[in-house]
Order: sequence, then C-alpha cells, then structure tokens
Amino acid sequence: MLRLVGYGSRAAIRPAAAALAPLRGARAPQLRFNSTQSASASASASAQASSPVAEKLHHLEDEISDKLLGFDHHPTAIPETTLHSDQIGYLESIGLAQGWGPTAMVERLLEAAHVYTGLPWWATIVVATVAVRTVMFPLYAKASANAAKMMPVKPELDAAMQAMREASSPQEQYQAMNQRKQILKKHDIHMSHQMLPVLQLPVAYGFFQALRKMGNANVEGFETQGTAWFTDLTQVDPYLGLQAITAAVVMLMIRKGGETGGSTMSEPVKKLMMALPIASIFITKSFSAAVVLYFCTNSVLSLVQTTLLRSAGFRKLLKLPPMVAPPVVEGAPKSPQTISEWYQGFVKRSKDSAIKSARDTNNKLEALHKKREMSTGGFVKRHKK
Repeated sequence: MLRLVGYGSRAAIRPAAAALAPLRGARAPQLRFNSTQSASASASASAQASSPVAEKLHHLEDEISDKLLGFDHHPTAIPETTLHSDQIGYLESIGLAQGWGPTAMVERLLEAAHVYTGLPWWATIVVATVAVRTVMFPLYAKASANAAKMMPVKPELDAAMQAMREASSPQEQYQAMNQRKQILKKHDIHMSHQMLPVLQLPVAYGFFQALRKMGNANVEGFETQGTAWFTDLTQVDPYLGLQAITAAVVMLMIRKGGETGGSTMSEPVKKLMMALPIASIFITKSFSAAVVLYFCTNSVLSLVQTTLLRSAGFRKLLKLPPMVAPPVVEGAPKSPQTISEWYQGFVKRSKDSAIKSARDTNNKLEALHKKREMSTGGFVKRHKK
C-alpha cells in the first residue's frame, strides 16, 4: 500500500517512483505496422497488455489516482446520518453538540426542546430563550435589590469617590476608601451583586455560536421551519425586520433603566447607549435569521423584565426594596445633560488630574532637595574602614 504524505508533495510520489524504478531502463518494444502485419501487431499488443509489467503499472496507476485527490475535490462538510432532527443524538451525529462548553450545552438544550415539545425550530429557539431567562431571573432580581439600596445613599457614595480622586496623600485616599466601605456596610450594599447579570454573557455567546453553527450545518428543518417573513432560518432576514425590532426594544429598555430597572446612567451616557442599537442593525445584517431571532427574543424578554422590576406591586410581591430616585443635594455639581457638556467635564477632570499629578511630583522633588541641603556640608558622612 502507498502511504501518501500530502497533496502535490514530492514525498507523496516517492513510493510510486520507487516501484517504477526497475522499469526505467526498459525500452518500450518497437512495433512496425503495415498492411500485412496488422493481425500480428494486434496479437502483440494484447500480449503486452496481459504481461505482469503492464498489470503492475495499471495497479499503481489506480492506487495513485485513488489516493491523490485533485484541488477541486471538497470533502463532505456534513457527515451522513440515519437520524433525524426529531431524535435525540441527531446533532451529535452531524458533528455538533460535542463537549461541555457553552455552545455544546446550548445545542443540547435546543435539541431537547425541539424533540420533546415537537415545536418547529423557530418556536424552539423562542422557548429555549424564555426558559434560560426564567432560570437567570433571580440573579437580575438580586442585582436590582442591590441597586435599590444604593439609590438613597448615592450622594454619599459619590462624595466618597470624589474624595478618593482628589486625595493629595495616601492617608487621605485611605480615609476616603474607608468611609465608602463603611457606607456600603451600613446599608448592606454588595458591589459584587451588581456584576451578577454579567453571567449571562457565556449563555449569550453559547446561543450565538450554537445557532450560527446549526445554520451553517444545514440542520434538518432549519430551511423550512421559520415563520412570518423569515421562513428560512439559515439565511439572513431579507427585510432586516428582526434587527429593527431588536434595536427598538433595546432603546426602549435603556430609557426605562436597563435590565435591572434601576440604572442611574446620566443623560449623555443614555444618549450614547441609544446609538448602539442603531449601529447593531448594520453589524448583524449578515447574520442568519436564527441568530437574530435569538437576539430579538432576548431583547423583548429584557424589556418585560425591566417593566416588572420597575413595578412597585411586583417588587412588593418579591419583597424587594422599593426603587426610589436619588436625593438631590444642595450645592452639588449639576450633572451634564448633553454629550457636549459631558465631554467638556471629562476634559476638565482629566486636566485637573494631570495638574494634580504634576504638583505632587514637584512637591516630592522639593522635599528631596531640602533633605539633601540639610545634610552636613552637603556631603554624606562616610566611615573609615
């Protein structure tokens, strides 16, 4: 058997060349054809074809053609399987749902929802998204409760942060940090709880990758089990309708206070955040309908969650602290209302920070210079050995 190393490489042809080496010195039989010797020439050619040398040449030629594939050869991307999409194990049989990462776990979830509910793929994506968001809702509720506790003491926390930024010595900075820590402890505020919604990122990544791979693999039913204007989940939304719905819902959710219902973003930051959903329409326009359907469903659920967490009756039912507006402190600097005011304030804070840093450096250099001048005679006394 020939062992081929690679396409088009010399190493791949060496075994064949070695097998043909004994034949290099052999001269091909010279046959003279004329009208009187056609029968003998035919018999001679037949004998040559049946010779052992010819058989060996044909064998090597067939084996090389079987092993060496042309550059226009493309292996089958999707393995053949006898299973169907309404059977558990179908995705694994075509190379998906392997391993225990976020993508594989989401693929298994989608397959189980599709098989056990009998729903078409578009409804399967919606149901799986609702199930995951329902399981993760307690994390958002905990973050919302923590945000509600921060609202009444927000001016105190802002003052402590300002003192930390303006501290002229490590001692002053430590005092400001300790003051902020005491405020958080007194009101049972845990800054780590504000990061709980970030746990949705691996799940969102898993859904994105799973649906992208399932669309590229032409999973059975993906081409026909869409709905409305996006009947083919493997293709892009022809009207960008899902992208437009997603953008509109996200913008409304931002205006209502984010997913926890208690965001304290300033107006300029909100305006910047409002531009992101519009940009996402152009970013996701080439994504398959299956992926954008997940984005759309997830954004609608976020809006529903925001509405519930802003409801006083719902918060009372879940025994969450009420959501109140931060108190207004007299004499406190007015928060910027436009992007221009926010940018000017940012530039001013950066300039003040640079001036403060230069002043601190100058003070340290002056102190070092005075220390040197106070030394006796300006020299450092050395002891004799």
